[in-house]
Amino acid sequence: MSWLTPEYRAVAERYAPQFAVLSGVCMLMVLLAWLGILLRGLERAQHPNALKNAPEAYLRSGQYQLVDWHICGREAFELAQERNRLILLEVGAYWSGQCQRLGREAFSDSGVADLINREFVAIKVDAEAAPKVARYARQLARLQGAPVRYPILVWLTPDGKPVRATTPDTRAELMRHLEELSTLYRSRPEQMAVLTEQLERAWSQRWVRPAVRLVPDLRALEAFLNAIATQPAEAYNLNQLEALLALAEQGNARARDLLTAYLRTLPLSPYWNAESQTVYALTEGTDAENNPIGGKRAIEQARLLSLYSRAARLDPELGDFAHALADGLRTRFFRDPPAGVLGALAPPTLRSTLLQQVGVPQRDFALYADANAYAVIALVDYTQTFGVMDPQAAWARATAPRVLQTLQGLRTRYGDLYHSSLRRTRDWLPDLALTTLAAVRVYQLTRDPHALSFARQLLRYLWREHADPTGGFYDIARSEAWGALKVAPVRMSIDDDLPADNALLAIAMLEYAQASGESLWRERALQLAQVLTGDYNPNEPLAYAGYTQLLARLNQP
Repeated sequence: MSWLTPEYRAVAERYAPQFAVLSGVCMLMVLLAWLGILLRGLERAQHPNALKNAPEAYLRSGQYQLVDWHICGREAFELAQERNRLILLEVGAYWSGQCQRLGREAFSDSGVADLINREFVAIKVDAEAAPKVARYARQLARLQGAPVRYPILVWLTPDGKPVRATTPDTRAELMRHLEELSTLYRSRPEQMAVLTEQLERAWSQRWVRPAVRLVPDLRALEAFLNAIATQPAEAYNLNQLEALLALAEQGNARARDLLTAYLRTLPLSPYWNAESQTVYALTEGTDAENNPIGGKRAIEQARLLSLYSRAARLDPELGDFAHALADGLRTRFFRDPPAGVLGALAPPTLRSTLLQQVGVPQRDFALYADANAYAVIALVDYTQTFGVMDPQAAWARATAPRVLQTLQGLRTRYGDLYHSSLRRTRDWLPDLALTTLAAVRVYQLTRDPHALSFARQLLRYLWREHADPTGGFYDIARSEAWGALKVAPVRMSIDDDLPADNALLAIAMLEYAQASGESLWRERALQLAQVLTGDYNPNEPLAYAGYTQLLARLNQP
């Protein structure tokens, strides 16, 4: 310090002890703050919340969060009524990196958790295990202009009426909603009642409506192609890619060029993990550094395998990637016994030694009906493309009927299917339609009459239990309740996370009619196409990719 002036050195020496004391105090305060956080975390590790024993992987992943979460059911709603509190319903998925990030930054934050525990009754729902609740949350979020991604937060009155639905990105955004709604509920109940009435009315106007039958208009195919041509190359929407494939298989050169362009870029994208030969969740996107956010989903891996297997018949260069996808499905997702594919692999934020030590699951081991039905379809497509002389195709041919047997094991005494091996949710139309299609594909591969009989039984059940009297089919046979939360059946003609329910069912009817020779089911598929046409919105062609795929199938020469 020889360059300092004598006066400056004198001042520095005079105040140095005070600066040292202040620095020490500041350091001590920081250390105490971190010690408090550590001690609270250790306390939570010793006393996890009510999610500890939940069977769903996503719920168990939140067992050490500071929020006092409850499982969706009668007890939680009774508690909200007893304490006169709003309900905070968080709908998320195990594979979602966004959910894990909000859980880490918000629900494990003492300030956020204290506010939620004081003013709300918090319920956490696994979207994969409770698809009807998840769909209802997505519908509410769309009505309020929120981007449809997980986690979705829905606030409900104690009697189960929706108040608000949103998808917050940050802790600050979540806190704003929490503080605003808690204040409204306590001090301005009349405004809260207005919000509830507006959202309920908007939902009913959108989803409670009679069917209108119109003759299918093939101009929808051209509108779809025009719209998808404007999409960026990295917009990997599987519903839209499957519609493109159906058009390409009918000889549409424009659809073939667009499809090939999309499929050639995926192996070069950050979503592809060449080491494990798996794909990160396409619905999650990437972060600012272009790294994948989400984990890996069996249903996406299976749908991509089906896409690339069939597309390889149009462009053989895509065959190598189909082989890689098949290997990833076999080595990373397939489990036996029972034969099937597990739900998902953890997102990057959950893959840590510490979290493994405290019991947070690293895989979602549940077997979901929709994912396993898609796996059967993909294995059959793969076998039919590459033949049994290929060793991996031989494995696929032997495995597809066994996975179908696992799906048959999910049947209930009512004739429908449980949604997963957890056996907690049943009677979900997408499961029934996809499993019907999977059974038909196995019959086409093996000529096993039991597979065709299984498909017939599911179609008859759907016709008897799910039919909308005005036309089309409901997603559930009748209203369901989780405590005070009551959700009504809806007729889905617009795409959701999968192609539209009624489009999937019409395609299953078409393939069953072709395999069995029962023309009645083709006639019913045509009637269903008329209902879908009545529901079609020409201003949103990309939202009706399932309908586009059905039109392409109906337009087969």
